[in-house]
Amino acid sequence: MHRPAANLRRAVTVGGTRNTGEAETSVTRPDAGLDFPPAALPWIEQVGGGPLASLTRMVVRREAWRGEIVAPGGPRELFVRIDRASAAGKPYSRNLARETALIRWLSANSAIPTQKILGWNDAHCVALQSFEPGRADLNNAPREEQHAVMLHFMEILAELHCIDAHALDLPGFEMPATPEEHSLLELRAVEDPRLARFSPDASSVLAAFGQRWLLNHVPHSVERTVLLQGDTGPGNFMFENGRVTAVVDWEWAHYGDPMEDIGNLWLRDFFTPSCNGDLTPYVRHYAERAGVTVDRQKAIYYFVHQLVRSVMTIPGLTRRPDWKSTVALNLGYQALCDITCCQAIGLWHGLGEEAVEPLPIVDGSEAGELYQTLAAQLEKGVMPEVNDPFAAAMAGGAAGMVRYLERLHLFGPQADALELEGLQGLLGTRPGSLGSARREMVSALHTLRSEDELPVLRHAWAVAQRNMQLMGPLVERWNWCRVPRLD
Repeated sequence: MHRPAANLRRAVTVGGTRNTGEAETSVTRPDAGLDFPPAALPWIEQVGGGPLASLTRMVVRREAWRGEIVAPGGPRELFVRIDRASAAGKPYSRNLARETALIRWLSANSAIPTQKILGWNDAHCVALQSFEPGRADLNNAPREEQHAVMLHFMEILAELHCIDAHALDLPGFEMPATPEEHSLLELRAVEDPRLARFSPDASSVLAAFGQRWLLNHVPHSVERTVLLQGDTGPGNFMFENGRVTAVVDWEWAHYGDPMEDIGNLWLRDFFTPSCNGDLTPYVRHYAERAGVTVDRQKAIYYFVHQLVRSVMTIPGLTRRPDWKSTVALNLGYQALCDITCCQAIGLWHGLGEEAVEPLPIVDGSEAGELYQTLAAQLEKGVMPEVNDPFAAAMAGGAAGMVRYLERLHLFGPQADALELEGLQGLLGTRPGSLGSARREMVSALHTLRSEDELPVLRHAWAVAQRNMQLMGPLVERWNWCRVPRLD
């Protein structure tokens, strides 16, 4: 939606008036107060073909901005991405420059619908992309449209997997040399040495278990090596009128086993349910188009793979986070990924979730009155008065975190005691603190045998269930998520 420049928060006039061909218009653009590098703004205007009327932070987990250019033919929207780690000289292996190069190649050499790359700035590590028509919330579309869009998307995925990966020469893309490397290369890519400075938490134990599980069950065969989107499915494409208009978010693209993208699809449909609870007909449609054999057990393996990688990486966003990041969103997402990772491993083993004694959480207790008052002040006194969508989302997220912290204060000690008791049983020792027990467990998991996995899974699953209780105020947005069938 167009947001009038006159209503922009922290906007400054940078010119008098400009003739747009239709009327004289006051020209404004955001200043550095919006936390976008001011030095990059002239480049955006140069590449965009006009002055910036607005630059608005979008409410998404990966930093993105919506820009509006004042152009002779009328306002033009741009999608602006920035890679702050690379700009600071600390590039990540799955960086924005790598993603931008792939999108450019696909746009020029394939029929895969993508955004257009309008420009890339090496100095600021900023990518300027087109805004393609459509929406991303397929889960909210009518069932008939969901069906049509999903069929079209599976045809696009099949087309992507038919590209000759061995003929490509994409920067930053490594070709796996063995069947095992189709899994292990991507697992190594998300190992983050920055997390070594943090003491282990429950997610650290689950991440270590997940890594060991993936190594214990790594596939030893692959039908063919393909170019994968890597985080593919509903929510990561735009659609309109029953058709996909653009496949977006190529950060995790790499070469690998086509069953990995089926596992990724499984997870994406969990978060954005669009298959009416059953992926089977869509995956079969894909397989016929791509000419590949569906291996359900391997697809489950890669469903786990995607979740383990999330369990490994999300703590980097939630432990000592930047105040401007979507902290509440990331915390809730971490809790949901933890329990879904356990569920996916259970699916591979043919196990269902076992009931555990719940924490006796009761909201509104007298001991939590200050937390409740602060949350209510944010929800009732601040949020209704905030016009900026990102600021309103931050205020709502802060209120959710306050309610989570109330639960953590009142019931966290009991959850910690139960976790410590479970770890002591697995280790066969009596570590004196939860921190030391977690460290011992992480160390022991490096050599865990496949035949000893299930007790660890049951422990991790129980911990994740209790953490979901504590995180209740932050995970409500995902209450409707369910793992779909795939036969």
